[in-house]
Amino acid sequence: MASGDKAPSVIWMRPSRGARGPEPSHDREAIARIAIEIADREGLDAVSMRRIATAIGSGTSSLYRYFARKDDLLNLMVDGALGPGTFSASGDWRADFSAIGLATRQTFLAHRWMVTALAGRPTLGPNRLKRLEATLGLLEEHGLSARERLILIDTLISYVRGFVASEIADDIAIGTSGLSAEQWRADQAAYAASITGSGAYPRTSALFEERREGDGDAIQDQSFAAGLELILDGIAAKLARLQPA
Repeated sequence: MASGDKAPSVIWMRPSRGARGPEPSHDREAIARIAIEIADREGLDAVSMRRIATAIGSGTSSLYRYFARKDDLLNLMVDGALGPGTFSASGDWRADFSAIGLATRQTFLAHRWMVTALAGRPTLGPNRLKRLEATLGLLEEHGLSARERLILIDTLISYVRGFVASEIADDIAIGTSGLSAEQWRADQAAYAASITGSGAYPRTSALFEERREGDGDAIQDQSFAAGLELILDGIAAKLARLQPA
């Protein structure tokens, strides 16, 4: 690189190590995996350059041989947590989109920090590129442009992210409340009971009652599946309109 030239801002356009200095003891993907483990256990706020340096037995300043900024690390974390996927088209677009939705939900639940970390990270890393390339091929034969197919994919992923954000909202609220999980849930149940007892909100009260009597995890799974079906029904309607009369 000529003197005065700036390094590319996209980390995947930069070499994994600088041209000068000793051979690094780690590679940046391995460091990202350590950061993912920390984020999975303790949340994204726990990921700091100092914390990672301690985990790999290095000085904080040495990490900047791998990353120009913390944002580089976050991009690698997102792409690494997604993984390349094992998607293979079956020939049934509806089954394939359903499988993608279910798998993406499980990925977000396993790496909950990704729900917020993905925002503002439009750059496609190697794993995201592989996933996008495969998914764009699903509706290629149905007369949709690449842009139209991308809109459908974004709609599906946005639904999954929004649903998981709602799923994990209780855990986030508990963590910031200063209460134990048991006390927080007891307080929420008491508040719901007061709403039901007021008689002012019969429809909402009926919803509370349904949720109180059901299994929480099963209700979430059923709700996700129902919403996913609505997304797929919308895609099917779009494809039907493209068919010749």
